[in-house]
Amino acid sequence: MSTFHIQLHDHEIGVSRQDENVFIVRLPEKTIHLLRRQDNEGANHWFEEGKDNETSLTAELGAAIETWLAQEHPDA
Repeated sequence: MSTFHIQLHDHEIGVSRQDENVFIVRLPEKTIHLLRRQDNEGANHWFEEGKDNETSLTAELGAAIETWLAQEHPDA
């Protein structure tokens, strides 16, 4: 499991990668398991574990994670 930090709303957020599409995100108010899923067109969508829809928060977190992965680990 790799651990890294992303920036969101001027806060540093800790993230642990559990597997290829599961990330544990430590927000100030709670810890969530964030799941990355691809639709049939190849676009990524981000869901909190146990929920059926992407929210603005999960989309923002997912975009920040994707940016970090692209910058730090282009093959991830």
